[in-house]
Amino acid sequence: MSKFPIRTIVVVVLHFIILSSVVSTKAQKPDFPEEMPIVERPFTDDPEKFTYAIIGDKTGGGLNKWHIFDRSIDEINTLKPDFAIMVGDLIQGDTSDKGQLDAEWEEFWEHQSKLNIPFLPLPGNHDITNRVMYDYWKKHIGRTYSAFTYKNCLFLLLNTEEWHTNSGEWTNWFGEEQIKYVHRQLQLYTEVRHTFVMLHRPLWLQKHSGWEEIEVELGERPYTVFAGHYHNLTLHNRNDRRYFVLGATGGGFTPQEVKEYGAFDHYSLVTVDNDDVNIAIIEPGNIHPADIATSMFRDKVSKLINFKPNFQLTNYQSLSSGNLEITFENTLEKPIQFDLVFNPNEKWQITPNKLTIDTKPGQTSKTTVTLTVPSDDFIPFPVYKYSVLYGGEQLLSGTRLFHPIEREHMRVLKNWMLLGPFDLGVKKAPTNTKDVPKQFIEIPIEKVDHDRTYQGKSGEITWQEHIAEIERIKLDKLFGNAELAYGYGVTYIKSPSEKRVFAQMGWGSNLGKIFLNGEEIQGSAIPGKNLFSWWAHFEITLKEGWNTLTVLSADYNGWWDFRMEIADPADELMFGSEPINAE
Repeated sequence: MSKFPIRTIVVVVLHFIILSSVVSTKAQKPDFPEEMPIVERPFTDDPEKFTYAIIGDKTGGGLNKWHIFDRSIDEINTLKPDFAIMVGDLIQGDTSDKGQLDAEWEEFWEHQSKLNIPFLPLPGNHDITNRVMYDYWKKHIGRTYSAFTYKNCLFLLLNTEEWHTNSGEWTNWFGEEQIKYVHRQLQLYTEVRHTFVMLHRPLWLQKHSGWEEIEVELGERPYTVFAGHYHNLTLHNRNDRRYFVLGATGGGFTPQEVKEYGAFDHYSLVTVDNDDVNIAIIEPGNIHPADIATSMFRDKVSKLINFKPNFQLTNYQSLSSGNLEITFENTLEKPIQFDLVFNPNEKWQITPNKLTIDTKPGQTSKTTVTLTVPSDDFIPFPVYKYSVLYGGEQLLSGTRLFHPIEREHMRVLKNWMLLGPFDLGVKKAPTNTKDVPKQFIEIPIEKVDHDRTYQGKSGEITWQEHIAEIERIKLDKLFGNAELAYGYGVTYIKSPSEKRVFAQMGWGSNLGKIFLNGEEIQGSAIPGKNLFSWWAHFEITLKEGWNTLTVLSADYNGWWDFRMEIADPADELMFGSEPINAE
């Protein structure tokens, strides 16, 4: 299945062959490279001034928001810009099932087909989640990155997911060939009046992404950068140039009423008039200026609230107590109302368990919540919800966990013996991601045996030592981005005596279990819970001497990691990938 049918492609090719042989005194026409993804429609006859639309992310949630996307298409048709560019995440994706890909693309093209102007899509991480989807895009849609000129402006349409073509070898998000391509285009078009750079992920926010090289090549020429991915509008200023992170156009996010926070559906109109570039941010039914949501406002919002826990669990008293200090500094232009409510918790005594703080512009407010819990029975931790009204409109809302153990007392386990990947024994992920396959439930735990060779998913494998440089164990990289697979991690903890200690696991997988000395740890993973990007908090009882901790983890889509932490406030535990000096 392809939305670009053969007849359309032939028409596009013939049209541009004709254009290339006819000199027009009225307008420049686009110089598209071979296999450029485009739905061809008439271009403006105006040789100087032009306008184009930018459509934001549709996916990453937003399953029931097609009406937002459709309304935006209708309004773009009414405004009649010259063409439209979409900055990626056209489908939900995240699959290797070609039948599902066909269905999702068919759904997208059905809605997009209402657009009456040329349309140029960029791939996002939901469109190219893996190599199967990368190849699908190349076959059914076209190039993954492109460049073209229109009315003496250069457009660079980049692919931040191009690393999928590197056979699993990471260089940077763009890949070296794409960076060379950008270099050639910038060298070829040095006299254009403006350069527009379009990409899905705003990689100027990440170090060592490959963007640094592109930014150097852009140099002092006039240019503007547009990205998506985060579903929240934010305008950045770098090198005296505007860098936009555009919000979603029907994608998933938590809406906020305060427009300056940038959490609202929108599309954009860019108008080039001689050397001037004007950007309008348009919410269906509304139009906003380009600086409606600046990074300065966002920075102020991020500093509004300071939550400071002061709490220490004790072993020598029956009760442990402390407090949560909340400081609210209103540096914005309107009054703020802050509301906080703790969820019911039978273990913890919390006073007050709900509160409201009103703070005028320029004022600072402080309050304290007192918490008490039995020292030997403190799980589950308290959870509180908060919201912030800005001038009577919702600005922020969220849920937080009160964590009674200080960050410096949590030891991250980085030394592991790893074994995997093995075939999970299922052909596709369950329709309900909370369903646990029977094949996973029946997997036995494995003990480390350096002399044994195992039959893995793609060949023979053995136990391998891994000393992590970062705080997460990146199984996706170590296991070759294996899908529908499982693997083991084993590490060792030495305790001077039998003792109960607090632990937590940051899962980045679909399925998982943790075992201590061969026994499964209850509460380390909830049966039927989709573990991806989820934290589990629990206690373990260490025996005197060396203890064996085993992690069994499985994943459907290859984005696979975990982070294990143990509380060690007295600094008396030892950790290692082997039990040192074991008797």
